[in-house]
Amino acid sequence: MSLYELFIGFRYLKSKKSRGTVSSNTLLSIIIVFLGVFILIVVLSVMNGFQAAIKDKILDVDAHISVQSMYGPSEGLGIRNYETLVKKIRQSEDVRAADPYIMSQALFRFGSNIAPVMIRGVGTNGRIPGDVAKFIVKDKDSFLKKGTRAPSKRIEGEFFNTRSVFIGQEMALNYNILIGDSIELIVPKGTLTVAAGVTPGLERFRVIGLFKTGYYDFDTKLIIMSLPQAQRLFEVGDAVSGIGIKIRDVYRMNGVSEQINSLLGYEYQTMTAEEKNRNLFYALKLEKLIMMIILFLVIISAGFTIMGTLVMVVMEKRKAVGILKSMGAKPNSIMVIFILEGFFIGIIGSFLGAVCGIAASLNLDAIIQWIENAINRILGGIYGLFNLGMFSKISLVPSHVYYIEGIPTEVKPELVVFITVVAVFLCTVAAIFPAWSASRLQPVETIRYE
Repeated sequence: MSLYELFIGFRYLKSKKSRGTVSSNTLLSIIIVFLGVFILIVVLSVMNGFQAAIKDKILDVDAHISVQSMYGPSEGLGIRNYETLVKKIRQSEDVRAADPYIMSQALFRFGSNIAPVMIRGVGTNGRIPGDVAKFIVKDKDSFLKKGTRAPSKRIEGEFFNTRSVFIGQEMALNYNILIGDSIELIVPKGTLTVAAGVTPGLERFRVIGLFKTGYYDFDTKLIIMSLPQAQRLFEVGDAVSGIGIKIRDVYRMNGVSEQINSLLGYEYQTMTAEEKNRNLFYALKLEKLIMMIILFLVIISAGFTIMGTLVMVVMEKRKAVGILKSMGAKPNSIMVIFILEGFFIGIIGSFLGAVCGIAASLNLDAIIQWIENAINRILGGIYGLFNLGMFSKISLVPSHVYYIEGIPTEVKPELVVFITVVAVFLCTVAAIFPAWSASRLQPVETIRYE
């Protein structure tokens, strides 16, 4: 590639009538490439942010690694020598905490409402573990505004009361449960009779506090009680469902899981949080992949636009191509000139799209807030001007619907580079056919009727 090919290729980006402006066809191609790269980066950054936020919430609430018996609690065995296992696990430098737990399904009843829930029993001596205490709703939270009684002030180290439970704040809102109300739990453990079979066990518990984890499934379906209460409720004696382990470095989850599995022996199995929620994480990855494919089609469509644009440029530059060839320019040089034009379109559009996409992703909450304020000001003015009554402000991302505080985003540099490189590559490839057509023009034919 020579200097004159580079100069002419860049010159052909400009309008034929004006030396200082880009031609309309070239501008259209740049805009399409810009939008494709911009939208792709913003959408994938949001999806990466949501995926990371969900994963962080799961790891914050649930155990990083769970130890269970190979036989399983369904066979009535579970783990009985859990105190010995807990001491052995806590000796590992990678382990931050290890606590036994009961986890099982039940039916919850309050008034006329019946719903399936998960029961989690924690705290061997009835004390609230620190990993649970941090989610308890304190007085400073907004629950008083919703008409309930004062929320629990219990913190780590205080005791569960007898027959007392904590429920999720969203569950309390959904069923209008107040602190101090009693709920009934129905479990698949009861008396076996010849006439009726197994009669479900039913016990009444008092709600002494609320928790909010930020993970909707937990806040609507999880009920927390002390481990001794859960053992008595499910009639498992001194057995537990498993041992929940929190580690210091979550990025070493798989390695630590294998170490603990080797330490405990064949009678026990370990499972990481990612393995436990494999379907959820797979669905998130699949959703991101499908969205990436769809948005890449936008960039491919930009490639076809560039192809059409360069075909028209070739038609416009027939005389110039003929003159270049008559002056000794080789077909390869003509081809390089028009390929460079496609390359420049890809570079300009991709660079602008990447810069704006990164800026928008990092300031998405502020941008959405600005749009919301603008819409509300306009609609509020219209309502006031025409006396249409009370105006309710519009929220583009209502927290009570999406259960999030702002939109999480995560910009991955390697993904931005990949999108930019692919966009430039597609634009360059799209220029090959028009460039090949231009290289085959005959100088005599192109200037004969000019």
